[in-house]
Amino acid sequence: MKMQKLVALMALAVLVAMPAGAQTKEKISNRYSMELVENGDGTYSLKHKDRYKFIENFDEVPDLLTVYEHKPIAAKKHYSQCVSEEYVYKTYPEYELKLVVDRAVSNKPAPFVVWIHGGGWTKGNNNAFRISSQFLAVQKGIAGVRIAYTLSHQPNARIEISVEDIQDAVKFVQKHAKELNIDPNSFGFCGQSAGAHLSAVAALTIKGSKAMVGYAGPYNFLNFNPTTAHDKKRTRYFHNLDKDVLKAYSPVHMVPKKNIPAVKLFHGTGDCLVEYTQSVEFAEALEAKGGEVELDIRDYYDHNLHGKRSDIGHELLMLTADFFVKHLK
Repeated sequence: MKMQKLVALMALAVLVAMPAGAQTKEKISNRYSMELVENGDGTYSLKHKDRYKFIENFDEVPDLLTVYEHKPIAAKKHYSQCVSEEYVYKTYPEYELKLVVDRAVSNKPAPFVVWIHGGGWTKGNNNAFRISSQFLAVQKGIAGVRIAYTLSHQPNARIEISVEDIQDAVKFVQKHAKELNIDPNSFGFCGQSAGAHLSAVAALTIKGSKAMVGYAGPYNFLNFNPTTAHDKKRTRYFHNLDKDVLKAYSPVHMVPKKNIPAVKLFHGTGDCLVEYTQSVEFAEALEAKGGEVELDIRDYYDHNLHGKRSDIGHELLMLTADFFVKHLK
């Protein structure tokens, strides 16, 4: 039985008129994606200076208070011809989950990458990583699968349910691999922040996974609190912070003895949401089991080091693309 296609579009730029006042002013940042605030006299200051605990001397940071002109991580001409299709891959009584397949430009079944959005396990959707996914599909012949998954505010949400969602998304793609011109046996994962955590869990537990890329992810919940005291839904999502559950879903404690996927980790020392030491710990855990891991730590860069607010967004996309080409093709 053929799957039902919800959307089939050429990924051309579509401008939707917004009501007056609906647009929000874009945040000002420096090249490290640190948010800046105007002082009213033509100068700028760091908005959250006290949060950058790993930066000992701010006077040594180049361009710290210089506004960075945000740039896309790739030119539209390099991905705009991508054909994208949306499908419902899983249905719950109260909601349904959708994934978007960015079809690879390939004359043979293509490997695929599952792109998993961040958002603290509380928000986000399958539009995240659109440019990255479509770029790899068009330029590298690697299909993209951008997924939505159960979030902490949804009915009966728990971390294990989100993990099962990702497993089911992979099964859906593998089941329909022929229709999608996809190689069901060559796949990897990529995510940012909470999405990097889920990507790591998926890569380490789903049989056949070959590679994983993580941007600024938390990988050891015994050293990182995934929620806050006032966030009751996210606390419930992590079983009221039960230590056994936190350890069970910490990638540093999930590395198998064999068949470890290749891993590449990006993190900035200026990350004020997830300490860069989380990536260091994960890399060490992988290496201890004989895994192949590339750890790329960037001085001063904040949490969103891979996006348009960072001057290395394009560079990290190229490094990510090369890594997946090496391990999936």
